[in-house]
Amino acid sequence: MMKSFFIWMLIIGAMILAFNVFEHSRDSATKTPLNSFMQLVEEGKIREVKVIGQKIVAFTQDGQKIETAIPLGSSVVDKIMEKGVKVEVSAMDTNSSWLINLFISWLPILLFIGIWIVLMRQMSGGAGNPGGAGRAFSFGKSKAKVYVEEKPDVTFEKVAGIDEVKEEVKELIEYLKDPVKFQKLGGRPPKGVMLYGEPGVGKTLLAKAIAGEAHVPFITVSGSDFVEMFVGVGAARVRDLFETAKKYAPCIVFIDEIDAVGRARGAMNLGGGHDEREQTLNQLLVEMDGFDTSEGIIVIAATNRPDILDPALLRPGRFDRQIFIPKPDVKGRYEILKVHAKNKKLAPDVDLEVIARATPGFTGADLENLLNEAALLAARKGKEEIHMEEIEEAVDRITMGLERKGMAISPKEKEKIAYHEAGHALMGIMTEGADPVHKVSIIPRGMALGVTQQLPIDDKHIYDKKDLIGRILILMGGRAAEEVFYGKEGITTGAENDLQKATELAYRMVSMWGMSEKVGPVAIRRVANPFLGGMTNSVDTSQELLKDIDEEVKKILSEAYSRAVDMVETYKEPLKAVVNKLLEKETISCEELVEVMKLYGVEVKNHCKKEELKHEVEEEKKEVVR
Repeated sequence: MMKSFFIWMLIIGAMILAFNVFEHSRDSATKTPLNSFMQLVEEGKIREVKVIGQKIVAFTQDGQKIETAIPLGSSVVDKIMEKGVKVEVSAMDTNSSWLINLFISWLPILLFIGIWIVLMRQMSGGAGNPGGAGRAFSFGKSKAKVYVEEKPDVTFEKVAGIDEVKEEVKELIEYLKDPVKFQKLGGRPPKGVMLYGEPGVGKTLLAKAIAGEAHVPFITVSGSDFVEMFVGVGAARVRDLFETAKKYAPCIVFIDEIDAVGRARGAMNLGGGHDEREQTLNQLLVEMDGFDTSEGIIVIAATNRPDILDPALLRPGRFDRQIFIPKPDVKGRYEILKVHAKNKKLAPDVDLEVIARATPGFTGADLENLLNEAALLAARKGKEEIHMEEIEEAVDRITMGLERKGMAISPKEKEKIAYHEAGHALMGIMTEGADPVHKVSIIPRGMALGVTQQLPIDDKHIYDKKDLIGRILILMGGRAAEEVFYGKEGITTGAENDLQKATELAYRMVSMWGMSEKVGPVAIRRVANPFLGGMTNSVDTSQELLKDIDEEVKKILSEAYSRAVDMVETYKEPLKAVVNKLLEKETISCEELVEVMKLYGVEVKNHCKKEELKHEVEEEKKEVVR
């Protein structure tokens, strides 16, 4: 940084000095008629005279520079010498003087242009650097980062939770280490591997681990680095990227977020055939077709938008292999937690298996963030170790948002919030097969004024109709409690999010999963991009079918709401006791909730999460011992 600063200061100083020198050398002289000049000589005001060809350059006693022309055959010089003025005669002719003046006039400009060109070449990376394309100002030079000596230190030990994917890519590592082994059998490795999955599952980490395991140079670039405002620059950068890869072969080229440049070409492209992004994609297709895998180059790309990629990019001979990286299961989450817990000081009460089971749907990035948040919370409290308390608090913060204890809520509103959350909790513990309730709180978190948290025991990959109806029933519990205790006029806006989720779930049941007898096994909606929670798109269908779908959705929601109201009416008294406990403590656990219900003789149908988690973990440990 300091070196760069001094270079800039030196360049600026040199430019200022050069301009000053040339400005002084080009001091303009005052042109004076010969008569006026001779009068000054007569008056003794001229100190020195220089005769250059047919021109006189004189300096007055006060330092002023004047200039006049001498007529041919004139005796002006003799008259000046008679007056005792110092006279210096130069043999330089007018033509050479003109050339020097011209040179002096243009030299500062030429110097400035030269310095500007040098600076631009330096700022753009220079044409002589390894991998440089040698183009003017190196606009076409790839922005890829090349790791040669400092190869990625990530190995498969640091990549946990995706064992099947690691097995799939091991042959790439074997090929990079010993390509002859495959060539003997006439086989070739895939030219390209496309890694896709939700954000945070470890696509970039896996690519680094492949390079780290193979001990080969790692060239990484983002898809957006190819896109530039100048037409043709993206294609030039693609060419330069593969030229660089050939110099460092065998190596791995990693293109992150390739959807920025690999988006499918279509008729709706307003840019036409000369669109910059389309030219870049065409060049990428050509380059991947052109290089031979015997050179030892393997291209790995990552994206979470595989649905928008151009089909030509995914055909055999380009990205031959597409590997889906899923979210980790219970075992995978446990392995990931072990990796991230190595540099954390965990208290003896921390059980990573319980945490793994309590965090369904978490990606590797989420789990790393979870332990980091827990570490920050423990440090804030002045603790020497991370306890289970901080980890549970971190889970709440990630899943439900930050607590807003300072938010002013009136006693009347707080009571309504308590009844709303108690209604959700009642449905949760009384609905068979529902995800167990973890805790109930009326402390505002994130955008919610209260929270009823459920955490599943096991990862669920498919849901039956009974599970989905149970989820809708739990969502309706809050509004049902409001109606039972405050009447139809007392229902609030607090159920907005519940109704949205319930309605969306019901529509999916009817229009995507074929769970309605009246509509039948018909799917008229599809998810545009499941990896980023994309919107659902409807296909063309008749108005009659749409009307039937609306009627079926309304029927599902109305029946679930009626069941929720009946259940709240049945357990009205124990629910009041739960609300009083909530108003007193603001947050109650599932165990406290069940304890209150049992005081009124209510037989709970859904056990608490912690009991089942500990029971399952202990049973699994016993099986391992056996």
